[in-house]
Amino acid sequence: MKQLWWMVVVGILAGCASTGSSPRIDQSLAVEARAKLGMGVCDRPLVEQVRRSGDPQLYQEAAFACLQQANLQLTERLIEGYREDFVDLEHADYSEYLWALAGVLRFELEEGDDRQRLETGRAAHERLVRFVRNYPGSRYRQDVAPRLEEIHEGMARSEYRLARFAAENGNPVEARTRMEYVISAYPRSSAAADARVWLERLNGAS
Repeated sequence: MKQLWWMVVVGILAGCASTGSSPRIDQSLAVEARAKLGMGVCDRPLVEQVRRSGDPQLYQEAAFACLQQANLQLTERLIEGYREDFVDLEHADYSEYLWALAGVLRFELEEGDDRQRLETGRAAHERLVRFVRNYPGSRYRQDVAPRLEEIHEGMARSEYRLARFAAENGNPVEARTRMEYVISAYPRSSAAADARVWLERLNGAS
């Protein structure tokens, strides 16, 4: 799995959840939850403790920690809670960026067949595009392009494998169609280069 998570700027969390009207925070719960995060804890009791603390910054810290552990369900649960519990916070874009990254990681970890990987890839792509659309001025926008490129490369490779599978199972029309789609939809991918070679060989044999 690619080491994409170090692209997340950890240092910005300090003070990032500030807002004009400060939420009421249970400091004792927040301190206890941060101590658990420091020990690498990411579980349901921690998530509930974070929500009871009322500390918006802690939501983001915990979501980032859970994301690093690839616990996507709890990462997304924390971000959903952040959306429900806080409105118009200054750095809400960070939570939405973590949400988008969770989609990227879900795609990278997808172990289903290539058709399922394509579905997961499309969902991850949509999260990134929605993030850029909703937060055009976010400081994290610069990290979206390489993430999209990774998704495109992975989806192109899945399309290429499906094309090869079709060819090997006696469906040359589907194989050619998929190869041509790889070239047109993902022209800069390595799979597109492989698809061109495959088509050239096919045309040469015709």
